[in-house]
Amino acid sequence: MSAPLWLQFTGQQPKRKRAELACTACHSKKIRCDLQTRGGQGYKNCTKCAASGKDCRTRPSRRGRPSAVATRPLTPSDSIASDQASSSSRRNTVTNTNQEETSVPATNSNFTEVPRDREGQALDFSQLLLRSEPHATAFQSHLTSEGLETWASTYESTNDNVAPPNDDSPATHRTERTEDHSEHNDSHPVGHVFLPELQINARDQERLLAERLPDAPDLPDPALQQTFAETYFDFCYTWCPVLDRNELPGELARSPLLVNALAVAGSHINPPIIPHDGPAIYYDRARTRFYNDEEADVMTSLKAISLLYWWSPRPPTILHRHSSWWWTSVVIRHCQQLGAHREPGPDHPLRQQIDLGLRRRIWWTAFARERLTALCQNKPCIIDPEDCTLSEPTLDDFPNDQDKPKGEIFIYWVRLCAIIGKIAKYLARTSESTPSAFPVQFARELINWIQSLPPHLQLPIGSDRTTLFNRDVYQLHLPYLAVIIILHLKRSTSSQPLPQAYPPAILAATCMARLMRDILSRGGTRFLMAITGWYCGTAFIALIQALRIESLTKCVNEDLDILTLAVDQFRKMWPTAAVFYSGFERLRSTTVIPDFDSQRAPGPELGMGDGTGYMKMTDGIDWTAYFPFATSQTSEVASRLLVPHTEELFFDDDVFTYAMLQFQDLFEPCDTLSEMNLFA
Repeated sequence: MSAPLWLQFTGQQPKRKRAELACTACHSKKIRCDLQTRGGQGYKNCTKCAASGKDCRTRPSRRGRPSAVATRPLTPSDSIASDQASSSSRRNTVTNTNQEETSVPATNSNFTEVPRDREGQALDFSQLLLRSEPHATAFQSHLTSEGLETWASTYESTNDNVAPPNDDSPATHRTERTEDHSEHNDSHPVGHVFLPELQINARDQERLLAERLPDAPDLPDPALQQTFAETYFDFCYTWCPVLDRNELPGELARSPLLVNALAVAGSHINPPIIPHDGPAIYYDRARTRFYNDEEADVMTSLKAISLLYWWSPRPPTILHRHSSWWWTSVVIRHCQQLGAHREPGPDHPLRQQIDLGLRRRIWWTAFARERLTALCQNKPCIIDPEDCTLSEPTLDDFPNDQDKPKGEIFIYWVRLCAIIGKIAKYLARTSESTPSAFPVQFARELINWIQSLPPHLQLPIGSDRTTLFNRDVYQLHLPYLAVIIILHLKRSTSSQPLPQAYPPAILAATCMARLMRDILSRGGTRFLMAITGWYCGTAFIALIQALRIESLTKCVNEDLDILTLAVDQFRKMWPTAAVFYSGFERLRSTTVIPDFDSQRAPGPELGMGDGTGYMKMTDGIDWTAYFPFATSQTSEVASRLLVPHTEELFFDDDVFTYAMLQFQDLFEPCDTLSEMNLFA
């Protein structure tokens, strides 16, 4: 085995430099240890320990290292003392740098020389970390099977080509610091007073990250990585546009975290037939690398954990840190710490280096997800829109023309989720004990949103068959239909344990069943997000009450069959869907079909009739305005609701009491959650 190639420094070197890494076993026996050489080749133990089967534990070298530059853990046990010692040592180092360079003999064994380049100039590591991205790239990509020798030669070849900072360089290739965005704290001047210390601390942490010797990454082969990327752009990009086609190959070469996160989504949505590790293993690798701070670039980390949305290993019946709610919260907190929720001022020194388009896509992805989860889990949102100054996404934020059609859907999706967030907040703060008026303002916002859609984004379900199927357009309308159902469910009481559905809720539910039928008829549901199971659950609640209408029983049962079949498919991917499926089956098997020949007591109006009661409740809103895409051909249930009737259609509260009592146990496995807290 050839001797390792060390970086060449100037000055006399009277004896060979010792290896900086050795195991405790070899050191205790005073024998030569090849741990450092083998580490560069991807091994985690030395030859002696490998032969004897012993645990090879690294013994850090203490020779010739001042305490100020000794490798420290990223989170010291005594952070205050460590920071004070570091600051004191740093001041001494800055003050005495010139004297040390000229007065300390090169042969002093207790002195570590200042690294120099090939022309003899001292290297400033803090500047290298900021501007020499090729060095960091080489370190990330070559400290694997090629070893330290390859990285050293790469360093030599790239050192001559280091360019000064470029204002147009993308921000995705550099580590983001919180102090870079300190102008967002104008109302808190304390941060400006300590800005120099904050900058020094940020450089220290960057240096520590760069000095860490990563393990040899365990990654899927390039062919699988390509298929995972294709799956992402086909099925995920519309709802999570955080990756760029042109930048992705380079990012995957630099970041094992991003590779594994992309593999999680790709292998779960469209699993390859050839052998592969599977989403569970990819997820564990990505999660471990993230929590171990192995990715120095914060923006790359945000991209990676945004992709973990497509992995939800268990329902939210117990507290865990693997749900979409958890990872969305992590993204939000990181963005807020970076100041990514605020628009940089025009005089910001780094504005030209910040990729604002990428920031907007990451931030608004997390924003939309949090709004949806807040509705279905009845949780408060972290993001307060009044704290955000980052502008909404536009088509200009999507650099590739190929992605602009999906980007347009993303923009409308974010706008819809903003309305959903308001409704979720309103519902969470009202209760049976404090009744409030129907939220007319939000209803009008929903109607304005659906009417603002361009023709090519409208649902093509006006006829009895779908000729222009677009999976993204269908997914765009699923949360819209779900929130209409939620808005038009009468709150449950002690005597009425299940929310009662008004006509708009039933029409939205049958439209959702129509969407599921179109999707199922085309062969697969794996592209749908996990929250789709909850959407189907809301539709089920509304439709099952329509069984009490004699003329609707047959067609409502057909819609319920479609929803049950869809959830049966979902549970192959999402454990939460199994809760819904079991509840659907149990409830339908115990549902009592009323005797329609018996005397019925008048109940709440279902059909259009004169609509006096509903119009009064909603301040004159015509509820059919929610459904510009629906006609009498959309479904049989729609044909009964949209066509004026001469007779009145009534609920029979007494006849259906038994089934209503059974339905309250539908989500029994989620009894630790609130009424709509059913999704992870």
